[in-house]
Amino acid sequence: MGEVNNVLCDYLGMPIHYADFWNGTVFRGKRRIKIWQLERHDREYYKLKNKKGKTGNVRRDVQMHCKGKKDVLLGVEIMEVLDYTMPVRIMDYNVQELQRQIKDIKQKNRMEKKISPGVYLYGLKKTDKLLPVHTVGLYCGEGIYDGPNCIMDMLDIDGLGLEYRKLLKDYHVKIYNLRDLQEENYETGLREIVAIVKRSRDREAMKAYYRENMERFRQLDEISIDTLGVLIGKKDLKLFSQEEGGLDMCKAFEDEREEGREEGREEGREEGREEG
Repeated sequence: MGEVNNVLCDYLGMPIHYADFWNGTVFRGKRRIKIWQLERHDREYYKLKNKKGKTGNVRRDVQMHCKGKKDVLLGVEIMEVLDYTMPVRIMDYNVQELQRQIKDIKQKNRMEKKISPGVYLYGLKKTDKLLPVHTVGLYCGEGIYDGPNCIMDMLDIDGLGLEYRKLLKDYHVKIYNLRDLQEENYETGLREIVAIVKRSRDREAMKAYYRENMERFRQLDEISIDTLGVLIGKKDLKLFSQEEGGLDMCKAFEDEREEGREEGREEGREEGREEG
């Protein structure tokens, strides 16, 4: 995993941010998930061999158990670079989680004295139910995710007869582009992160947004500042934190301007030396 992936996993791994992400992204600003409902559900699945022959478990980026009238597992897979296998990856992660649940139930059922051969072999009774699992993707790289959003989009079915197409069942996934999210749907530091990342290619737009929302930036927490710095390629952003807390983006902009001037002067001196 890259640095962007790591920092977002850490950020969304906090229930306050995870609830805000799902409410703002999936439920479009509706407060469906409460912080107290969420509990980390970190799991490792089957082993894979790398090029050196070593094995390592596959770990989900972020997955949490959302407790309520009906419990559900909610996962997020983060893309730092374009991955056109994402629908298969997400489907596989979800299946691996269900397989893990079956394994746990199987161990409990085998402790009973009288069970059928089928239950003993495969693990489930007719009355056993699995916890639902749903996973979305989040692309946070350059540009937008333009890959498949379902398994059917990945299959070579051009010219395939209708009788065979009817046999195929699709599997849809939802993949969000970080730059397409609506910042007004969020309540935590995610609002400022989304807003600045969306405007990161336009310094004047970033300045304008900062001026309009200066009070919120003054209350921005440290982990949000660090995460934003990594996402916009300015890791020293926390150096522009104010003594009373929050972030002073004006100083950050001025610092960038001074860096640009110094780079220009150095380039001029270098050109002069080359000409001489």
